[in-house]
Amino acid sequence: MVMRFLLALILVFSSFLSAQWGWGADDAVVEVDNGAMNYSNGWITATGIGGISPLAQNPGMARGMAVRAAKIDAMRNLLETVLALTVTSETAVRGAAVENDVIKTKVEGMVKGARIRDINEDGRHDTNDFRYLSDTSIEIEMEIHMSGISSIVLPPAGYAEAQAGAAPPSAGTSAPISGSTTGLIIDARGVGARPAMSPKIVDQNGGVVYGPSSFTRDYAIKFGVAGYSKDIETAKSDPRVVGNPLIVRGIGVQGSNGTDIVVANGDAATIRRAESSGKILSSCKVMIILD
Repeated sequence: MVMRFLLALILVFSSFLSAQWGWGADDAVVEVDNGAMNYSNGWITATGIGGISPLAQNPGMARGMAVRAAKIDAMRNLLETVLALTVTSETAVRGAAVENDVIKTKVEGMVKGARIRDINEDGRHDTNDFRYLSDTSIEIEMEIHMSGISSIVLPPAGYAEAQAGAAPPSAGTSAPISGSTTGLIIDARGVGARPAMSPKIVDQNGGVVYGPSSFTRDYAIKFGVAGYSKDIETAKSDPRVVGNPLIVRGIGVQGSNGTDIVVANGDAATIRRAESSGKILSSCKVMIILD
């Protein structure tokens, strides 16, 4: 009874986070102070607030100073949000940046190129997307996509060799061949799994079923290693796997970050057979369902 209550509470809170940032209720969202990471659509967002300076000599100057302050605050918060991104079961962007000055510099440079979030959905990403608060301060949201960060922080080696003619995970618009597997859905609800930029699927013996050796680094950067959802029907209709996906239950997690998902050995064998005939893993046609 207690476990059911906790799971229900998690679902309600997760839905609140998605709604707060204007994202889908089924998106896998992780929130930090003044920012959030959406592992479903790949966007990282943070807010900043700038107040009216008493040093301003006129309303125009006051507004300009508030906007600059809000942008600086948003960029600082966005950097902190990016640093909190989980890369693998053992690493986060912060750890990679601490260990490697080149990574740190590139991440900071990527964040400086962030854009104003289009909260009005008019495609402009400009002053129309500012929020003017009741205390006369200005709130701005800035955003950056995970693909730019993954190009910096994903390990440089250990991937599959490039193969000509590999189809992207979103390219399956035609009807699948009868009986063919169009993708893999891992139902990891109830095992405490968390999202990451580069998750793995392992069997009960620790053998890697799906990981960097399954795909190329370029593929991982461009399309993402896996998609995430909190709803199985949403996952089934995702372009990565739509058609006739293989659905497998996760039975546990591995790694200090809880992002690598364990499947039963029998299911691992089924996944490997599906890959040998359909190349679903090499094309990153994988969806993971979380609580």
